[in-house]
Order: sequence, then structure tokens, then C-alpha cells
Amino acid sequence: MGLKASRLAVTAAGLACALTLTACGNDKPADNAAAPPAAPPSSAAAPSSAAADADTGAWVNDFCGALAPLADLGQLKPPEMQPGDLAGARSAVGDFLGKIEGSVGPVVDDLEKLGQAPMQAGEDAKTSVLELFKPVRDEAKSAKEKLDAAPANDANAVKEAATSLQNVGKGLQKASTGMSSAKGTAEVEAAGKDQPNCQKLNG
Repeated sequence: MGLKASRLAVTAAGLACALTLTACGNDKPADNAAAPPAAPPSSAAAPSSAAADADTGAWVNDFCGALAPLADLGQLKPPEMQPGDLAGARSAVGDFLGKIEGSVGPVVDDLEKLGQAPMQAGEDAKTSVLELFKPVRDEAKSAKEKLDAAPANDANAVKEAATSLQNVGKGLQKASTGMSSAKGTAEVEAAGKDQPNCQKLNG
């Protein structure tokens, strides 16, 4: 998929840097705009019938719709935190973990609910995207749950959550580049060029 990978990568890098409670120098995110994944799939090969064509178009449109929440990642802006402010750091890390899980989680859930694709490229693309984003969702969710369950003055819990956030940032960077070359995505992108949900992703 020809997603706007660079934007997602910049956003991911900025979040990981800011939320690990370290200074990022002058490497500030240059573009916090949504980084929607490239218009996903619709089969490149023309189906043998109008019915098959319609089925492919509908599936690809749903696939693109499932990716829509990723745009929310581009709206996240790392907060400013003061050194030694444990409560502030805890709040910031927990808030970002929650927002990332809130954006990536629905993508994973909706793709897992999506029926079998009419073409193999669609199945390949769906599997590829799930392999990229499910680990991100799982780590963000688990880290936030552990942080929320820890005592308010537990500095180690905040450090562990920050480490998980670093991993989440790396996972998002991997996903941002991986989606553009993942198996099946080129065919799916071609098939989705006229589908409304896919057009929104590339808008």
C-alpha cells in the first residue's frame, strides 16, 4: 500500500522519544498530520463477473475502513513534562499508551472480524497488516493495564511503561514502512482506487 508512511514514522518516532522521558534535541516531529495507511486493497486482477467485481470492491472498501482509526495517531502531540515530576510522567505515559491502543486496537479488531477476501492478495494484505499492528496493540494495552494497577508512587512502574512505549514506537515505525511493501498490498491498493473508504485514507 502506498500509505503516507513517512508521516506515520515521524509521528511514531516523536511519540516514542517524548514519552520515554528523554530529551530529543532538535529532532522534533515535522508533521503531525494523520498517517493513514495507503489505500488498501481491491484486487488488481479483474474478476470474471460483475458479481465477483462487486464482492471484491465491497471487501476492499471494508478493509480500508478498518484502517481509518490509524489516522488518529497523527493527531497525537507529545506533552511537555518536567524532570522529577513522577505524577506528570505517569499521567502522560498512561494517556499516550491509551490513545495509541485506542487507535490501533479497533484496526486489529475490525480486521480480525473481516470475512475472507475474494482474492488471495486481500488475505495476504490482511495477514500482513495484522502481523504489523497486533503486537503494537497488545504491548500498549498490557503496559497501560500494568501502569494503572501500580501504586501511584511506583517510579519503577512508570519506567517500565516508558520502556514499553519505546517498543510501541519502534513497532509503529516498523508498521509504517512495512505496510508499503507487505505482501498483497499492491494488488489491494489497485483494487481500492475507486472505493470511498480507500479514497479517504489517501485524501
